[in-house]
Amino acid sequence: MVNDRRLSEMSLVLALVSNGCTYEQTKKIVGCKPNSLQALVSHYYGKSENVHNSIRKYLSDEQCLRIWLMILNEKAEFYRKFLIKLVYPTFICMFTFVSMIFFKVTILSKIRTMFEFASNDLTFIIFDVILYTLLFIYLILFILLSFVQIALHNPNTRNYVYMFLNSKFQDNLLTINTTGLFSKILLECFKSGISTQNSLEIIGKFSEFPFVTLLARNCTSNLSNGSTFTQSVSSLETDSSFKVFIQLGLYANRVIEQLNNYCEFNKILIESRLKNIITYYYAFVYIQFFISSLLLYQIIQIPLAAISSQI
Repeated sequence: MVNDRRLSEMSLVLALVSNGCTYEQTKKIVGCKPNSLQALVSHYYGKSENVHNSIRKYLSDEQCLRIWLMILNEKAEFYRKFLIKLVYPTFICMFTFVSMIFFKVTILSKIRTMFEFASNDLTFIIFDVILYTLLFIYLILFILLSFVQIALHNPNTRNYVYMFLNSKFQDNLLTINTTGLFSKILLECFKSGISTQNSLEIIGKFSEFPFVTLLARNCTSNLSNGSTFTQSVSSLETDSSFKVFIQLGLYANRVIEQLNNYCEFNKILIESRLKNIITYYYAFVYIQFFISSLLLYQIIQIPLAAISSQI
């Protein structure tokens, strides 16, 4: 809610500034406290104020605000499309797993004590196998995700992890998302009439997005070593489609148009990858829920069948 209000206010300020409103007029409409437009834009950068201060020598306050608003919108859209959709299946998944553990510790042990033959029943064996298999899977995933998170947040290892994932899993979601943000900032810079070299320097200032700055600095390094822009882009750790769009743009002398086309394509590509991941996750969750429910039902039938046979 707070982020949505912030994005709405930023959009209003950008619209007012883009239409020629002075700071005093903008201040009256928005009701902001900073004493200048620069202070207002810097205020919206929050903890990333150093980023704003670094790129102001290349961009106007309006351009800084437009780029930062675009970045925040991208993050908010990714959160809405991906993370929120994982809340429900994650709850079902954890509820099912915890229920199985609770059932095994309480009811299952009592059934085995009351009915000695049940200990060798195939249903109980399958239940134990599935429970321990799920426990092993969750443990491995937890360790793997913890390792990746630590490595990605460590300045000494995150670039190596990014390049490793890019080399072993071509066009993975991290690479596609990073390339999309890199291309969108680059497009905004080109639209503002900034040279390629200065545009890459601007992107290299976005320390809040280390993988985006990695691409910018690698491209700058390649250019400094005498490579052409086409050669520099071809060697970058981006998804393969980005390189095709850039090469087409350079060949037809329509780089801005092709960058814009790629940004639209990247949006569709991310949605497709997210949809596939969510679909696989839902399938895993529902299969786990179905098998667990079936096994619990079969186990409950054992004492009921034994009691009915004695009547």
